[in-house]
Amino acid sequence: GLRPLSAVFDSYATGDHSAAHVSIVNQSPEDRDDLSVRVRVYDLAGNVRFDHTSADLDVASGAVAPALTMPRVARDSSVFFVRCDLMDASGAVIADNVYWQSQQRDDVGPPDNDWAFELRQVSWADMTALNWMPKVALNVTARRVDAQAPVRIRLHNPSSRVAFFARAELLSTPDGDEILPIEYSDNYVTVFPGETVTIEGVVPTPNVQADYVRVAGYNSAPVVVAVQ
Repeated sequence: GLRPLSAVFDSYATGDHSAAHVSIVNQSPEDRDDLSVRVRVYDLAGNVRFDHTSADLDVASGAVAPALTMPRVARDSSVFFVRCDLMDASGAVIADNVYWQSQQRDDVGPPDNDWAFELRQVSWADMTALNWMPKVALNVTARRVDAQAPVRIRLHNPSSRVAFFARAELLSTPDGDEILPIEYSDNYVTVFPGETVTIEGVVPTPNVQADYVRVAGYNSAPVVVAVQ
């Protein structure tokens, strides 16, 4: 959401909540042309329940361009994942956002419901189904070209399920704590069925070596591998 250029899903926030809107937000100093947005919805079993790509769009600097409207989908999945990929004219993904959404929405009630400020809402989004997602064993590899290069961590999901909210940590020893300070290109990533996500990690402190990486996810057991 803090990227200069991104595709943003509004979580069915407006009107009668029967449709969601996905928009391109351009917070960069340049106008952008020939962009498109692909939106996919996955249920808890990892099945794609919606897949649609917008027309080509232009968005001015500091502006928002509506991309597409999405109906209510996967109603039999109490929680579902919304994946928004922003692509350039060649089809390359330049930004991606993943949202997890409950079929039961947050409802604070009418505008005069001051009890909402004391956590007394009409209804709450229910994400508890995430706790019973099928387990996914990620294939993890880590490689460094030379001593000065970032560590490139690859998370591959060989299953037909969603691997949710996986976090990589660079370590000096197999059972050690995460090296701090540390910089990652991305983290807390969701790896969709059959896909691979790459994360680069940089240790800014001289003479501190990252020799191992530990990866654990919401539905993935921790695994530790050596950096090659």
